[in-house]
Amino acid sequence: MSDPIRVIQYGLGAIGQAAAQVVLTKPGMQLVAVVDSNPVFAGREICGLPVHESLPDVAADAVIHCTGSSFAGIYDQLAEIVGAGLSCVTSCEEMLFPRYRNPDLAEELNNLCISNSVGVLGTGVNPGFVMDTLPVLLTAVSQSVRSIRVLRVVDAGTRRPALQRKVGAGLTREEFQKLADDGSIRHVGLPDSLAFLAAALGRPYDNIQESLEPVLRGDGRVAGVKQVASGNGLTLELQMFVGAPNPRDEIHIEGNPDLHVVVQGGTPGDVATPAILANMLPRLLEAGPGLHTMATLPLPRMAS
Repeated sequence: MSDPIRVIQYGLGAIGQAAAQVVLTKPGMQLVAVVDSNPVFAGREICGLPVHESLPDVAADAVIHCTGSSFAGIYDQLAEIVGAGLSCVTSCEEMLFPRYRNPDLAEELNNLCISNSVGVLGTGVNPGFVMDTLPVLLTAVSQSVRSIRVLRVVDAGTRRPALQRKVGAGLTREEFQKLADDGSIRHVGLPDSLAFLAAALGRPYDNIQESLEPVLRGDGRVAGVKQVASGNGLTLELQMFVGAPNPRDEIHIEGNPDLHVVVQGGTPGDVATPAILANMLPRLLEAGPGLHTMATLPLPRMAS
């Protein structure tokens, strides 16, 4: 039996702490340290370990990183992790397909990974699985693909308050529009999912269109969002609002053959996101060094 993967949890928000708990359930993994610079964690213990303010000098193999959505914003953290000789799975939405938004920075990180013989992967449930990796996997049985449409419907009322705030639940339409205009309200990563899907199919991804509009409650206030990304025969539609009926993940592939796959109830992100972060660690360590995507690693599956 091989030695367990020694894991550092970096970022202790709701998803980060949940990922650490998943690691604790895996016989093939060992949680060796937890990290968060937020003063709220100073002097505390999480999962029975003292919280470090920065990356500790402990014997480890890999990091689960959960601190931000912007690739540029977390680059220095990733560079520090890679420079310490640690592979890293991050929940950063823009890391699903980092060459889409930041090709130069992606190449820089890739070279750093290779020089340190480690790998980095960005993943999650959305982006990371439902609207990108899963449709790509389904095309394995396709002789040809004309178009793909993915619809994800989420009842935000069943999700954590932070997500409800992210989709503007409870705001007036004017408040929503102001925050939408400056990018504060939206699901981060929808164009990235489409770019990933397009690249996997050998299609260009330099002309992606995106729209965002509020879904209103009966009293005129905002319940959440409807967000669409499209281009090159691909359409991704996310409906995420409080009270959304018939939650589901639905994939339509028009081609030879046509496929229609529905996950009734949808994939529960609060459970599935920490799961996929932990489950992809063995797959990343099996791969060669470099900046990876879900399309460049061995088949995703539950880790033991």
